[in-house]
Amino acid sequence: MNAIHNWLNNFIPVEDSDQQLKQHILSFIFVRVCLFTLLVTVPSIFHIQAHNLILPNLHISIAFLVVVVFFSVCSVLIVRRTALSLKRFGVIQLLADIGFTALLVYASGCSHSIFTPLFILPIIVGGLILYKLGGLIPAAAATISYAIVLGVEYVGAVPRYFQNTAYEPPLDPFTVLNLFAVYGITFFVIAIISGQLAGRLRRTEKELSKTVLEFDRLSLLYKQIFDDITTGIITTDEKNIITSYNNAAERITGCPTKRVMGIDLHTCFPEIQLTGDKERNVCHMERSDGTVIRVGYSFSQLGVPAASENDDGHSYCKVVTLQDISKIELMEKQMREAEKMAAIGELSASIAHDFRNPLAAISGSAQILAMDYDEDDIAKTGTGKTLVGIILRESKRMATTITDFLQFARPEAAVQKWFDLDRLITEVTEKTMPLYEQFELGNVVKDIEIHLNCWGDQQQIQTILTHLIDNTRSISDAEQAVKVAIRAFETNRKNINYTCIEVCDTGPGIPTMLQKKVFTPFFSTREDGTGLGLAIVKQLIDNHNGIIEIDSDNDYGCIIRLFLPHPEVITH
Repeated sequence: MNAIHNWLNNFIPVEDSDQQLKQHILSFIFVRVCLFTLLVTVPSIFHIQAHNLILPNLHISIAFLVVVVFFSVCSVLIVRRTALSLKRFGVIQLLADIGFTALLVYASGCSHSIFTPLFILPIIVGGLILYKLGGLIPAAAATISYAIVLGVEYVGAVPRYFQNTAYEPPLDPFTVLNLFAVYGITFFVIAIISGQLAGRLRRTEKELSKTVLEFDRLSLLYKQIFDDITTGIITTDEKNIITSYNNAAERITGCPTKRVMGIDLHTCFPEIQLTGDKERNVCHMERSDGTVIRVGYSFSQLGVPAASENDDGHSYCKVVTLQDISKIELMEKQMREAEKMAAIGELSASIAHDFRNPLAAISGSAQILAMDYDEDDIAKTGTGKTLVGIILRESKRMATTITDFLQFARPEAAVQKWFDLDRLITEVTEKTMPLYEQFELGNVVKDIEIHLNCWGDQQQIQTILTHLIDNTRSISDAEQAVKVAIRAFETNRKNINYTCIEVCDTGPGIPTMLQKKVFTPFFSTREDGTGLGLAIVKQLIDNHNGIIEIDSDNDYGCIIRLFLPHPEVITH
């Protein structure tokens, strides 16, 4: 059983051509043994009833079969255990078959032999496994071998047991030549035809293998695209039964593939309606986890043939594509809000800019009016100066508010370069501290690394420090002075080099619930505040691709920490 199973495996197609040729040769050897055994033994059995058959006696038949089997076994052992040219070995096997056939024809009546057509078998096999040359060589060998058999017969060198049969030797040489010509031409015609058929079969197999390979690649590509595409894809048959369902559809709807395959689409997803506009449809869909999302979907007919010939030739299968557009619609809404706020900001900036000129005229007029009062009229002078002072103070506050608003509404691009950070901080403190003496603030303590340079827009960094120091006014107390400290050093976070600036004060700090709100425009906890100081700080830090943090420790209730990246990070 194992031997039969192994022999049947020889007919399994293989990709390696040498291995395939070896299997063909082994199969051919097996067929040779079986064929010669049957051809010699079966006629011997029927010879009892058909005395017109010319067959060798039993001893000669057994000797012939022993030679054939012995040669075949040796050939199998050689081809399996020895590395040799398979094509040359195949030609040898074909020539051996021609020789065995010639012996069988000679022993079974020469020109009267019923086994003469056996010459055709090696020719066909040679043409199929070795192509044109493999068919022509056995054809030439068969022609020569048959000519030798006829020649030997014509000169009378035939076995003696022919005399006990109905054998009649050929007396006319033209009869012998006629047989030789007919069989010789037949052998070569069969060789040419088998070679042509084998060549066409080989080309067909190559094209078929190439087509199968391309089809497999296309199928793999389709499956890869179908599984990895971010758009959900659902296909249905003519009865709206779901036939395919990709990973994106499972992710969007939250329904696993096993739950929806083979189920009606409207049963699984009643929100999807395959009617109306095919290009753009939107619906609310409830996922399996209970959340409701906005889904955009479209559908179209699949261009596939009809299921049977009785149909009208049109396919009613559909493909549905869907996407979760909740985030997209939210982004669109945010974009519209941003555009609206940008328009309002631009309009407000224009109005604020127009207010600046009249405000300057009012402030200037009030200053001139203050100088024109008569010092002798004390009551009048005191009242007038008080009113003018109010005008000047409020005008100045409005001018500051307008300046901050315009700076926030129309930020300038940062022109970055290296500068001395210690010198800049000194200039800012010397300029701002005299203005804060009325708030009884303590002196500013500086803790800056020696020769520390900062990469950034010097004017914008100065504005940032001014706003942060000004912000300490909101926590000043008449009974207790507030200590302010400015620290600066270089640091590294997540393999990125920064210049860190800390502005600290000993006030109560900013509550945790307000730390995210303080950078929002127009949010302020001061009665006289505009709510733009920290918003401008945040905007300028973002303009530098920096980071801003709010912290506290045992010494300082509020620490505003700024991280300004070095230039190699910005250009990365």
